Amino acid sequence: MPKNVFFFLLCCSFSLAARDNLRLPDVRSMALGGNGVTQSELYNPSLAAWAKRRSVQLNYFNRYGMKELGTVGGSLSLPNRLLPVAFNVCSFGYDAYRESMFRASVGKALNRCWAVGVAFHWSMLETELYDEPKGRVSTDVGIICRPFDNLSTGLLIMNAVSVHTGDQTTRHKGFVGRMIQLGMEWNVIDNLLITACAGSGEERAWNGSAGLEYEAFHSFYVRSGVEINPLMPCFGAGYELFPFAMDVAAVYHPVLGVNTGIGITFSF
Repeated sequence: MPKNVFFFLLCCSFSLAARDNLRLPDVRSMALGGNGVTQSELYNPSLAAWAKRRSVQLNYFNRYGMKELGTVGGSLSLPNRLLPVAFNVCSFGYDAYRESMFRASVGKALNRCWAVGVAFHWSMLETELYDEPKGRVSTDVGIICRPFDNLSTGLLIMNAVSVHTGDQTTRHKGFVGRMIQLGMEWNVIDNLLITACAGSGEERAWNGSAGLEYEAFHSFYVRSGVEINPLMPCFGAGYELFPFAMDVAAVYHPVLGVNTGIGITFSF
């Protein structure tokens, strides 16, 4: 079983397309097409500046449909008046192939419309292909703008600055390069949210997504979206019962099939 899983992962990671298995937006955002620029504190550090409550969040997402290859992440958000911070730990894979990451984010509101944020990452790749683990320290920069209460726009530069450790000849095989993304979300009416995102990076010339969230009943949400390049429809649902919230998502990949995820948040 381990060898079969290992070779399957190599084909998916190195042949299909470059994918970041660690820095995924939360499960709610995955159901909306993966737009984390204006949706997820785990993705855009500037969103930490406007977090309403302290929270602990656990997310699990399985892109490959195999229990050994799921992404598990936990985060802690600590908003405050001086300097809001957030911490995130993620792990992907199993003993023969494991990616790990620790992230610390800080955000600051400049005024009622603008906020900026910076995230610092330490990532490590352990695999049977390499004699020693490969690592990288990188930085993300995010900006969020809310010109109106029901409209948000954002900019995210992933891996704006990065430093690799270990053998430099293999650094690009395990880590995704720089990417720039623009996102927006619009509360058309009280119970309907529209999101969209577009980006470009070193591995993919361009990609995009769009999604809808509708509050069908009090505290119960249904979501649907699509990611482009490759074309991946997605859907999900969420339910809030303070202080808890639960989200589920399913994404259909044309090669890998249905990918599923679940997220639980505790606010305090």
